Parts: sequence; structure tokens; C-alpha cells
Amino acid sequence: MKLYNQKWFPFTFMAFGLILHFLAIGSFSIYILDETKNATAALEMMRNNEWILPTFNGMPRFDKPPLHYFFFILSYKIFGVNPIAARFFPALAGWICFMIVYVYSSKSFGRKAGFFAGLALLSSIHWIVQFHLAVPDPFLILFIFLALINYERFVSSDFRSKYYLRLSALFLAFATLSKGPVAIVLVGLTVLLFMLLDTKPFKLHFKAIVDQKAWIIFLIVALPWFVLISWKTNGVWLVEFIFQHNLNRFSAPMEGHGGGFYLSLLFVFIGFLPNTLVLFSAIRKAFLYHRLPAVISLSIIFSFVTIIFFMFSGTKLPNYTAPIYPLLALIVGWYFSFEQSQRFKWPSYLCSLLILILPIGLYFSFKWVEVKEIDAISGWFMVPALVGFISLFLALSKKWELAWIMSNFGFVAFTALLIIQAFPSIDSKNPVINSERIWKDSLRVFHFRSFNPAFVFNMNREIPAVERHILQLKSGDLILTNKESLPDFKELQVDASQVFEGGDLFENSVTIILRVD
Repeated sequence: MKLYNQKWFPFTFMAFGLILHFLAIGSFSIYILDETKNATAALEMMRNNEWILPTFNGMPRFDKPPLHYFFFILSYKIFGVNPIAARFFPALAGWICFMIVYVYSSKSFGRKAGFFAGLALLSSIHWIVQFHLAVPDPFLILFIFLALINYERFVSSDFRSKYYLRLSALFLAFATLSKGPVAIVLVGLTVLLFMLLDTKPFKLHFKAIVDQKAWIIFLIVALPWFVLISWKTNGVWLVEFIFQHNLNRFSAPMEGHGGGFYLSLLFVFIGFLPNTLVLFSAIRKAFLYHRLPAVISLSIIFSFVTIIFFMFSGTKLPNYTAPIYPLLALIVGWYFSFEQSQRFKWPSYLCSLLILILPIGLYFSFKWVEVKEIDAISGWFMVPALVGFISLFLALSKKWELAWIMSNFGFVAFTALLIIQAFPSIDSKNPVINSERIWKDSLRVFHFRSFNPAFVFNMNREIPAVERHILQLKSGDLILTNKESLPDFKELQVDASQVFEGGDLFENSVTIILRVD
């Protein structure tokens, strides 16, 4: 009997998923830009007892709706202000999503499908890393997935179970409060295409989803905060959010995140590895399959809609297409549910070679190419390569299913090493941590022009602009700035000495700390 058919296996597998999603979530500081601004905005809302307007360093933050801030605030109240608290609910969202994928696939297509669907998520480096970050995307991914599978259950009940439609509306509202109208657009286009392609008459389908209670639930949950923020800011927040952070971001590259239309597809191909190796065969099988399950149809449609939508977007980031991962996992699980060992043959060879080559390639790359953030690759990264070697041997022995499983766990091991060793090692070089001895006990800290925003979270205080306090400066006050701004700072004629200089990670800027004489 296969392991995934054993009675004890579901609990063991879900426990393993729990460990992986929460693995070392506090081992590296809140430093990267998105984490810093999201975690700090929640911190400032809590500190100011503010439940409507998000701020960063005292200034309104227009980027995202508030749902993730509320989760972060709850976590700060439970665990205190630290990286574990900031990342707790994103990690929990990832684990819940993984469990639902596993249970839903198991019930729909059998335990084998559930195992391979769940493994597809756990072996995705991007999936695990995404849910180790204090950003809104984990909540968007979870709630869009819940909205779609509840909609599928409504359809599969022949439109009789309005309960699932209303649940779908509720989760869509939560998704909208996570990142805004993009959730409505992606889910709405998916449902529209599904209705057009479904065997049931479009008119019947359309009439079924026009449920008054479902719409009321959506509006009651999603609308009030947008009304309140518009009232509080006289409409400014809504205008900035819709036009600058949605329409402008879609129409043109922002913050240097542009690129060709193919990038969205490339992000999915790399981000969902190693299971992208079977997606082409799985989708081809789906198109040839008679009476395709509704959830697989929805998964394929949503995946295509999301990829094509962001192909046309001016701004391109890997996390934009991440909401399709749970749906891709369902497709993978369904594909492997058929008792045909041949389906594992070529994927097992390719996956084994990939996890064998990846760590070795990185090891020699960093020997030859100097990267300031990375000194060397730990010898522990040879463990996934060893797993790849063993799985390749299994594949050559025609044990293709076992080789596929083994090589997928090689990717799991690689991800675990990234989180346990690589990320903390890189983080130890960040200038905020390295200058902590200087700013930790300082009562007054200011900034001049651009400065590293991670200081705001790690100091747990607002850092005002020095120009507004030039006459109140005292000996010992600290001023945060960057190297490029030093010539302009000298024009202020403030007597100050440089006490720290450190390069910002993955940036060309250099953090400078000055102490007033």
C-alpha cells in the first residue's frame, strides 16, 4: 500500500506542511521594501489606534486596502512587535491554503491526487518564500482560492446550494479588502468565461449567480472601509489607490518592474517548479478529457485569465501571478490521480536533473561571480543535490513515481536551506542590523532626504525629516541619509560627524548615519 493511502498519512503530511510554512519565520529581519512598509503601516495604525487610514512614517499609505494590516495588528498584540508576529498570519494563510488543496483534491479525486497536489505547493520555492513575507499577497491568494472553490461547489450542486455562492461572495469580499479590485476583475473574468464555455445555458447560469443575499454579503463586507477612507481623506486615498496604484501600475512600469509580455509566463514557469514540468501534459489531457470536472475547468480558465491579464500589465512582478498556484496544484493532483506510471517518467528524469544541477550550479556561480550580499554557498546545499542523484538513480531503475516524489522533496530541502541558512546570512549584512549599536539607545533620530525605510520598523518609531527640526537639533541626535544626499546635507550647515556607512542590500544606495556634534 502506498504511503499516501495509510490512515496516519494525512495528519503527518499536514503537520509537515505546517512546519515548512512556519519554518524560521523570525530568523531574518523585516528589511525588504514591501515587508517594511506593510509591517510598519500596521504598527503605526496600532500605535495611533487608527483603524481607517494606513500610514508609513506618519504619511498616508495609498498602496493597499487594510485587511492584512488588521491581521498584523492582531499578531502584534499577541506576539509583540517582531518579525515572527509580522509573518505569522501570512504563514498561517499559506498553510490553510495548502491544507484545503490537499483535502479538496483528496475528496474530489482520491488520496493520491491530494498528495501530489499538496506536494506541488510544498516543492515550489516561490510558494514557501511568498508565505514567509509580511505582505498582502498571502491573503489575496487564500481568499481568491476559497472564492473559486466555493463557486465550483455551487455550480456542482446544479445551482441549488446558495450557501456556497454566498460563501464565495464573502471570500471575494475579503480578497478585495486584501489588494483591491484586481480580485474582482480576475474572478469576474474567470466566472464569465466559465459560464460561456459551460454546457449549462448561459442565461440559466447568469440568473443563478444573481443572488440578492450574495451581493449584499459582498457589499456589507467589502464596501464600508472604502466609504470610510474616502470620507476621512475627502476622496484622496481612493483616487490615489485606483489611479496611481492600479490603473497607472497596469498601464506602465512602476518602480522599475517592467519587461516583456512573456515575463508573466516565465514567472509562473519558474515559480511553480518543479511541477511546471507536468503542466503542459496535464492541460493537454484536460482538453482531451470527456466531461472534465468543473473545478479543473475553473482552474485552467483562472490560470489563463491571470497570466494573460498580467501579460498586458506594464508592471510585472512574480507575486502577481502567484494566486494561480493552488489551482495549478489541483490540476497536477488530478493529472496524477490516474493509475498510469508512465506519466511520471520524463518529469522524474527532468526534476532529478534539475535539483541535482541547481545547487551545484549556484555553488560554482558564486565562486566565479562576486555578489556583495553572498560570501559563499553553504555545503549543506549539496544535500538537495544528493537527493537529486538518488532520485535520478530511481528514475533510471524505472521507479518513476518514487523518483518524482524524491526529487520534489529535494526542492523542499533546497527551500528549507534558503530559509534557515541563506536568508539569515544575507540579512546579517543589512545596514539596519549592523548599525543597531548606534541607534538602539538614541532618543532622537531624524532623516534627510531618502533613507532606508527598514529603520522605521526596526526602531519602532516615526523618523521625522530633519529640515523641520533644524533649530531644535541637539548634540547626540542621529540623522539617517544616503551617500548621494551628503553634498546637499552640507548645505544645511549642521555640525555632524559620520558614524556609520553601509551598503543597502540588493541596491546601489549606501546608508549613512550622522551624529550631531
